[in-house]
Amino acid sequence: MNRIRQFSYITRFFLAAFLLIAVAGCKKDEEDFEPKLFLENEAFSVANTSSKHAVVFLTNQAWQAATDVDWITLEQTAGEKGKVNLSFTVQENDDDERTGKITVTANGVTQQEIVVTQEAGNRDDIYVKVGGTGEGYSWDEATSLENALAIAVSGNTIHIAEGVYTPTVTVTGGEAGDAGDVTFEISKYIRLRGGYPADATEGSEANPQQYKSILSGGGVAYHVVTVSAPKTEGQKVVLEGLKITEGKAGAATTSAKINGTNFRRDYGGGITIGNAVVDILDTEIVDNNSEKNVAGLYAFGGSVVTIHRSKINNNNSAGNAGGVWISESVANIYDTEVIGNSGGTAAGVHGYPEATVNMYNSVIADNKGRSYGAAYYIRQNSKGLLVNCLIYGNTSTSANGGGGVMLYQDNEATIVNTTITGNAIAGPGGGIYRRAGVNKVNIYNSIVSGNTQKDDGPDVDAYEADAPAPVVQSSVLGSIAYDATGEAIEGASFSAGTMLTEAYVPVGENNPALEHGMSTDDLTRLGGSLTPAVESSMITKDQQQKSRSGLRTMGALTGGN
Repeated sequence: MNRIRQFSYITRFFLAAFLLIAVAGCKKDEEDFEPKLFLENEAFSVANTSSKHAVVFLTNQAWQAATDVDWITLEQTAGEKGKVNLSFTVQENDDDERTGKITVTANGVTQQEIVVTQEAGNRDDIYVKVGGTGEGYSWDEATSLENALAIAVSGNTIHIAEGVYTPTVTVTGGEAGDAGDVTFEISKYIRLRGGYPADATEGSEANPQQYKSILSGGGVAYHVVTVSAPKTEGQKVVLEGLKITEGKAGAATTSAKINGTNFRRDYGGGITIGNAVVDILDTEIVDNNSEKNVAGLYAFGGSVVTIHRSKINNNNSAGNAGGVWISESVANIYDTEVIGNSGGTAAGVHGYPEATVNMYNSVIADNKGRSYGAAYYIRQNSKGLLVNCLIYGNTSTSANGGGGVMLYQDNEATIVNTTITGNAIAGPGGGIYRRAGVNKVNIYNSIVSGNTQKDDGPDVDAYEADAPAPVVQSSVLGSIAYDATGEAIEGASFSAGTMLTEAYVPVGENNPALEHGMSTDDLTRLGGSLTPAVESSMITKDQQQKSRSGLRTMGALTGGN
């Protein structure tokens, strides 16, 4: 798990600089050097599963390494001077917590020790009820959520009964005197599963629709949930059947440092995820706030987040990103709502910088922005894929543009089987807007029409006059229908007002969105060519899982069977 206690970055910088000068600039013979050995990591806490880690150190002498336990294996035991990245593996632990040491020696003289602590192998389930005071290993002896998180080890499932749970424990690296630093911190590879009845007994089954397990920040916590379990191959955190609400990210640009990662207090009122792999299933992230940026979900630092059948709704940010912000991370979002959020730039979904945000069978609607990109916005070398998505009713009061989809500064978005309509903004490109750098847009079997923008401009627009034309196949942009080769279809005209129902299903005679779309064979071939590939079982159905077989319908909804 690599829970690492590190030197400060400033200290390490000066130590490294000193060592490099000693190694490169000294005119004495090597045997006259004073041995130097500087560790980057003084301690590790690792999961109870088999895993691989690395010791990083600097030395101006030949080095040797050894361990005092048989469950730690070093990749090398000796080497030459310089910066060294020494890999080691730990074996799975099925017993109690255990500790071992790795000793590194420079030229047989200067010695440093790294302590490796591996968590216990107990993987029993843990049970939580409001007011629980038991040991936690059955419903009859249910414990509190704070205690469950404290005793949990990787592989545990924590079952959470109906009720409201408010954090009282200060986040790692936080300030005990700061009321906002309380959170439910998940530092192990565990599953939190909610939705059980308040009086759950052995055999009770979860039903999150009926029984709400609510994690509430009480309008105080900077983050209701903090996921700090850093990435380890084959491991992930799972949040299932929960409601995460009433978080309030702060205004100050300060951080709590966990495992060398800075968790900013002003980002992520509902949940913040740093350098972690997380699955979010059947969960609501709703009614959270931020005094600065991103009120709902914030994932950063190389995180990988997968979301299924969830709601990220009604989160309100004083700054950018109301619902979701993915930063230098990957998000794959399925069958999920992002509705009714508000913020400055990117009121709905925000990917910036170098983010990947892929959405499938999802709805982005009624988000209210005050700057760039009301619904789905990616920026600075980011990538996005929208499949079977419905984007409607999003608004922005700014003249900066981008109602449905916006790309800013060298991005690429691919849009398939998607309907973007009914978005209204004060600037250009109410459907799709591109600005700054080279932004590539690929549009397949989709409808981008019926949006409102400045000066009655086009639904798909770009700031730069020389911006590359989007790739358009078998789609409608504004009133114009395009065929499979990207050519406008002579005599075909589309009107969103008369050719889409109130539920955004294409209807009517001579509707090009019903006649000139892709066949299921076309879609299957397209899905296989995309990155990431989209399985035929998904791309040949609409957002409501209705088959497209025998149809040529563009957009997210077919009205089929």
